[in-house]
Amino acid sequence: MVKTYKKKTNRGDWAQESMAKAVDAVIEGKMGYMLAAKTFSVPQTTLERKVKISRENLAASLSASIKVPLGPKRPVFTEDEEKELCNYILDMESRLYGLTTKDLKALAYNLAVKNNKPHPFNVQKQEAGKDWIQGFLKRHPELSIRKPESTSAARAAGFNKEVVDQFFTFLGNIYDEHHLTPDRIYNCDETGISVVPKTKSKIIARRGRKQVGALTSAERGATITVEICFSASGQYMPPMMVFPRKRMDPQLMLNAAPGAWGVVSDSGWMTTELFLEWFKRFVKFSGATAARPVLLLLDGHSTHTKNIDLINEARSHGVIILCFPPHTTHRLQVADVAYMRPLSNYYDRQITAWLRSNPGMVVTIRQVAEVFGKAFIEASTMATAVNGFKKCGIWPYDPSVFSESDFAPSLVTDIPQAQSITTTSAPNNELSTATTPSVDLAISTSIETAPINQSVPTTSVISSVAIVTPTTISAAIALAEPETQPVKVFNVPGITGAATTATTSRALPSPEVEAATIHTIAMMFSDAPSSPKPGCSTWLDNTETDRRPTTPQQSKFHVASPQQILPLPATRKTSRVTRKRGKTAIITASPYKTELEETIKKKKLLEESKQKRKEIRQLKLGKQKKTGGKRTVISKKKVRGNRRWSSTNSEGNTENTPCLYCSGLYLESNESWVACSMCGNWAHCSCAGVDDEDDEATFTCEFCEE
Repeated sequence: MVKTYKKKTNRGDWAQESMAKAVDAVIEGKMGYMLAAKTFSVPQTTLERKVKISRENLAASLSASIKVPLGPKRPVFTEDEEKELCNYILDMESRLYGLTTKDLKALAYNLAVKNNKPHPFNVQKQEAGKDWIQGFLKRHPELSIRKPESTSAARAAGFNKEVVDQFFTFLGNIYDEHHLTPDRIYNCDETGISVVPKTKSKIIARRGRKQVGALTSAERGATITVEICFSASGQYMPPMMVFPRKRMDPQLMLNAAPGAWGVVSDSGWMTTELFLEWFKRFVKFSGATAARPVLLLLDGHSTHTKNIDLINEARSHGVIILCFPPHTTHRLQVADVAYMRPLSNYYDRQITAWLRSNPGMVVTIRQVAEVFGKAFIEASTMATAVNGFKKCGIWPYDPSVFSESDFAPSLVTDIPQAQSITTTSAPNNELSTATTPSVDLAISTSIETAPINQSVPTTSVISSVAIVTPTTISAAIALAEPETQPVKVFNVPGITGAATTATTSRALPSPEVEAATIHTIAMMFSDAPSSPKPGCSTWLDNTETDRRPTTPQQSKFHVASPQQILPLPATRKTSRVTRKRGKTAIITASPYKTELEETIKKKKLLEESKQKRKEIRQLKLGKQKKTGGKRTVISKKKVRGNRRWSSTNSEGNTENTPCLYCSGLYLESNESWVACSMCGNWAHCSCAGVDDEDDEATFTCEFCEE
């Protein structure tokens, strides 16, 4: 088959819609054959034949304008089927599970086989050919072969609608309370630079050359942290540069950007003390006061959010600090979205220009401030700042800046929450609440019963964001009791997977309709598991319910659709293990400050307790060395998810030993354990103040020391 075949004639080039309009115009007497053919750009002879067919048989008038394919070849899938396949491919890509060409060829083969369609595909390889792939991409220009960027699972799950809505709620409340203007809204972020730039600009080279090189100062260089800050009105604060040194050398900042200053740290990274020093200069730059507050947006790094001195300084000068939700800065933080990429490109250009101007020399840490200063001046434009804040929806305030497709990757890890079902029985008005796991369809159902012969209504309510459970069946059966003859109002559930708001009201339904309603509800749970099944230890509740989307009723494929052959990915977890995670919060608010102070206080007490026990152990060890005595060390170690322990003493290996200090049980813990060398009682390494990585450590409890 010729892959680049071109038609020699224009036969069959007319559009089907144009032919239909031309046929209608001739039949209605608005135009003649010649005028209609010229007006709608269709061949006149074909138009005459179509009109003749329509006039002879009115039933065939709708199909008269259908274009007949040329030649013996027929497409494997219809236009509607290919359109559905195209939408499925785009849906998978939006969830970060895009298909490769090999995946698509295998999917096309399975679709053709399972739907009993004649096809020319390779039966041995069980996949479609290259010609079909090329034709499919040509028929759907919205598709293209792209190289994806790596996106972490944490970012895919973290950027979801709930946390983003919470962030914009906090932001909107701040705007309403303080009436901020663009010149009082700032975003700060750190970036790392080196003598070897991370980004390389494209260059012009000979076509066909396998490898193109560019000169750099070294294989790798030391990291220098730069603090960047700018406002929604386009004002840029001079940067602070953190060098990896013990002492600051003034020559490091020669020819730097105007107003920039340098500091040092052992690693070249930002520390709590250095960020506090930067913040004090930010207060002077922004002119923040209690009467004129400013907003500072930043990420959840520990140097930002775990700094009590920073919070006190901000509260005293009227600075409101709002933290972004974790794993969302790639979409919400203005510096990451709009500024860091052009800054990196300009920095690479300046490095290349310096090397070109100084042949035989390399860029060292002493030239970084000068080179970066030039790149900073080029990248720091008002348009970049203004458009960045607008892109993130921060200013102007736009909480709807992100569409549903932006949240599509988080749908894979969405876990429906269990709902509480509250029922009140008529005879004794006793209230009972039960929490049940969610099932496949999230359906909003509400049944309210008002008995005619009772003053207190009998009510069976399922929450408006509820999930139908087997309890609904018993509730519906209770409503069908012929003794009270209640008036019922039904919220009819949809079968689309999302809660509907359509309601149908009627009085005294017939027994046939009630039976059909109860049967429909019962059918929803025919595939639900009867009891939980064992699963991963990190799950609190495990069932074998498949939560992946099923094939839609309106699928154009008659037997098997793309979603049935290759289902959309979705987690099977029913709940998560609760652990303390980062969150979006107003850092300067009193609740956050109080919580942070309590956390720091507990940590300090724990450190003091560990230090005291360490001093006691060292004292005991010193006495032990003088006497020359030897003691047997018993250690019990654990690793997360797989408990293992070793001991020189085999007694009590199978016992669920409690901790000597906190009474926590061994089987309920994932920490390392250590035994007293004298009494043999066990304790957490953290409770005993023993380093779990030190296999030579000895431990004697306080009770034995007395």
